[in-house]
Amino acid sequence: MGGVSNILALAFVVSVEASIAGCGGSDVGTPSTAPSPSSSGVSGSAPPIPESSVSTPESSPAPLGAPYPVVFLHGMAGFGKLQVGPIGVTYFNGVVVDLTKRGEQVFVTLAPPFDTSEERAAAIAEQIDTILTRTGKAKVNLVGHSQGGMDARILASPAGLGYGDRIASITTVSTPHRGSKVADLVLGMISGVPTNVVDDVTGAVLSLAEKTAYELQTDPHLRAQLEELSVDHMTKVFNPKYVDDPRVTYTSYAGRTNLATGIGVCDDGKYPNDPSSLDLTQALLVPTAVFLEEGLRFKVNDGLVTVESAKWGTFLQCVPADHLKEVGLLGPVIDRFDNLAFFRSVVARIRDAGF
Repeated sequence: MGGVSNILALAFVVSVEASIAGCGGSDVGTPSTAPSPSSSGVSGSAPPIPESSVSTPESSPAPLGAPYPVVFLHGMAGFGKLQVGPIGVTYFNGVVVDLTKRGEQVFVTLAPPFDTSEERAAAIAEQIDTILTRTGKAKVNLVGHSQGGMDARILASPAGLGYGDRIASITTVSTPHRGSKVADLVLGMISGVPTNVVDDVTGAVLSLAEKTAYELQTDPHLRAQLEELSVDHMTKVFNPKYVDDPRVTYTSYAGRTNLATGIGVCDDGKYPNDPSSLDLTQALLVPTAVFLEEGLRFKVNDGLVTVESAKWGTFLQCVPADHLKEVGLLGPVIDRFDNLAFFRSVVARIRDAGF
């Protein structure tokens, strides 16, 4: 699951940002299947690559090594930049500007917001090629939030697009590697759930995606996307098929919300879990967070993905944030998660690993 295309309409708290292209970071190319800037307010086209920066095959130098660029991949319903009047908000809100000011080479890709990860990864692959050409680097580090982590895995996997030779590391943040029961419930795959719970969870998902109940039933891209996010598909189809590339380092983070401490389920991370740091779920995600807890089983989750589903490769840490706060998309809530500090630590740990 992922971003929120109706973030401004929901009166979310946003920050005013400078233009990404003017701050050293960049969005790279809008896929043909993504909304156009003129119709959606999404700004994602990268400036053209100067001819002088592209060498001829005869004179091309060897690709440069680490530190490799960091490339962010958004989740379901993700976007590049939304602009309404003077207010601009990006999916990874403020992250590119913040990291660029600290000397990092950062890019954000754009994928079709409502489609399978196979289609999304194909769109992202072209942007990765552009980034490698522009920077002259041999590899990139991918950081995927939610479904963006699935896209990254397909990019690298030998059974996917086979980009393992061009990817140094993949870091996933609250990616549903083992599926999300939220998708199962919305698709009617779970029986015996009270009607009011089904309605509340479905309503929350449709609000997040800015979709209607009619579109849920008739949009083949949306349905295919949700089916791919289901528990059965991820565990029985996706994971067996898209095996990890041994040349790529895989790490993961998970979010926890609804005042969950994470004691037990978060204690196997490489970095310590702080049970005293709690997160109050944003109103929009309360129905899904409560549903994923499974009553007295108290399954820890971020409102869309459980901690156990988010673990992949080396599990690094739980963070006290719901699915939207992880990337800085905030509603009218009391507490605020510092997503900028979080992604600074994500990138710092990538650098510490030699990438």
